[in-house]
Amino acid sequence: MQTSHVARWIRRHPFAAHVVLPTALSGLLMAMYFSANAYLQNFVAPTMDSMPVFSAREFGALEMLQNFLLLCIVYYSVAGFFAARDIWVRLVAVGLVSFTVFVFLEEIDYGTPFVEYITGVHGSLAPETWDRNWHNKMDASGKENVSYLKFASHAVMLIGFVLAPLLLTRARQPTVRLLLPSRWMIATVVVIVLLSLLAHYLDNAGFARVADNPGNLHKNISEFNELNMYYLFLLYTVLLYERLTGLQPGGLATK
Repeated sequence: MQTSHVARWIRRHPFAAHVVLPTALSGLLMAMYFSANAYLQNFVAPTMDSMPVFSAREFGALEMLQNFLLLCIVYYSVAGFFAARDIWVRLVAVGLVSFTVFVFLEEIDYGTPFVEYITGVHGSLAPETWDRNWHNKMDASGKENVSYLKFASHAVMLIGFVLAPLLLTRARQPTVRLLLPSRWMIATVVVIVLLSLLAHYLDNAGFARVADNPGNLHKNISEFNELNMYYLFLLYTVLLYERLTGLQPGGLATK
């Protein structure tokens, strides 16, 4: 089995893949959204006369790109499962596929916005009757379930993509070495944090406002952060697949 052309490009151009590309991609979308230009903002998160704002932004470039990255993660995770010989690696691949499919379905609200667009019938957005997804439901304390997902994702980002590459580089267990993220991932995490801070600063400063509209991502500016998180996990799954397809029969990487 041959390695991916994408993976080989990432390995040969680590700085471009881990720093330049996510910065440029998010930077472009943020520049359009915070441009105070209605046409550019609508490209990122559109306003549609026939759709509520919450549903309309699902048809914008930001949400669509998120969905694309999630599907790519599923593809490389499935490919990694079939390429792996180690049971623990296969379990990790199954976990990645299962969680990513769940997140993808949550992102598209299980197809509700597309059904509503076709039928022209829109459900209630009231919190007490919310049934479009799980992550926007509120628990008994009034906190949205997405807050728990954010905490878990930040913990994984810190432990898995920052601490693990720093602390486990000398691990002798082949499976640990195989699953260990590259230290370049630390740079991507730094980019994610900085871009998130920038997006929230620009939003709080009112740069998203167009006329009387506070911006179609009002109170949802973390969508930019989600895009970069998905990119981080895509990098990981692509490179893991590349490692797996570069293994010799004895279990050692050829590179």
